Amino acid sequence: MKKYRIVILFALMLVYPSYGSMVHENTKTFGQSVDLGIVEYDALNEASGIAMSRRYTNVLWSHNDSGDESRIYAMSMQGNHFDVFQLKGIEAIDWEDIACGPGPVTGTSYLYIADMGDNKAKRKIKYIYRFQEPEIHQSIPKKIHWISTFERIAFEYPDGLRDAETLLLEPNSCDLYIVSKREEQVGIYRLKYPQSTQTVNHAEKIAILPLTWTVGGDLSPDGNELLIKTESTVYYWKKEVQASISTFFETPNLVSVPYVQELQGEAICWFRQSMGYFTVSEEPWRIENNAAHLYFYPRLTILDINQDHQFDIADIMHCFECIAGQSAIPDLPIFPDINHNGQLCIEELIYGLQFLIQRVNNN
Repeated sequence: MKKYRIVILFALMLVYPSYGSMVHENTKTFGQSVDLGIVEYDALNEASGIAMSRRYTNVLWSHNDSGDESRIYAMSMQGNHFDVFQLKGIEAIDWEDIACGPGPVTGTSYLYIADMGDNKAKRKIKYIYRFQEPEIHQSIPKKIHWISTFERIAFEYPDGLRDAETLLLEPNSCDLYIVSKREEQVGIYRLKYPQSTQTVNHAEKIAILPLTWTVGGDLSPDGNELLIKTESTVYYWKKEVQASISTFFETPNLVSVPYVQELQGEAICWFRQSMGYFTVSEEPWRIENNAAHLYFYPRLTILDINQDHQFDIADIMHCFECIAGQSAIPDLPIFPDINHNGQLCIEELIYGLQFLIQRVNNN
């Protein structure tokens, strides 16, 4: 009888993150994955976090897991290498996530690096490094550019030592949120703005989620949508514009969105204007042909022009009608075959249209 109980318990764990929550799959809001290409720069081989630039339109920031220097890497949305920066005088103990958004100076974009990995739960004090998003030097992409001006936000948990790999930046308040990793129900901790850069901040536990083994996450640029990733699943929340961020954590049931599981996939971030999300993985060193790929999952409902709750040929035709008569855009291919496989899928078409519409709106 005991053996049958174990089997039933295992089945429940596959279906439910906890006994009180059900998982509903949402396949209408976001499309399936588009392979944007291989992460080009060999040194970026354990991508543990990823963030969309707020300063540049075609830049993603990433960093390695433990074992690297205190470096961040800039790459294109096709995985092409742009630049390398290193924080001066800092040891990267276990960098796990990166966020990009506002900070102390209004109108200036900042990067936040979370050195908070703690596999054996031995580190009492964890750190988040904050600095202004640097200028990229594409003409000398392999040179390391030093960052000497940054702030260090030290913090500790109120309920013991924790391992964490998920950092969230709330763009309206500049509050920081950390999601713990290993508990059966992970904790959500807040560092309220303005965080001290002189003394240790005491994180406030504000909620728990019926998830375990969380490895990444991101808040949307407007703060109204949330992605949290485990090793196998991406979960999604949406709230009303004026609602508190705590609304995310009050939802009794969970919603998953498309995700093709990657080997050691930890990193996830939103695209500009929440038009989709990116994921990238580490490169497992024991596996052949282990190159990390950059993947994109486009939002489908953003182009539901006729609001019939589906994206179809009618919406595509309406988009082309809207841009008819506009000047040609030379750097956008007619057929956005992003992964260069000689075929065009619906996700690639949406990706190309989003760029096209954005460019037209900016003209």
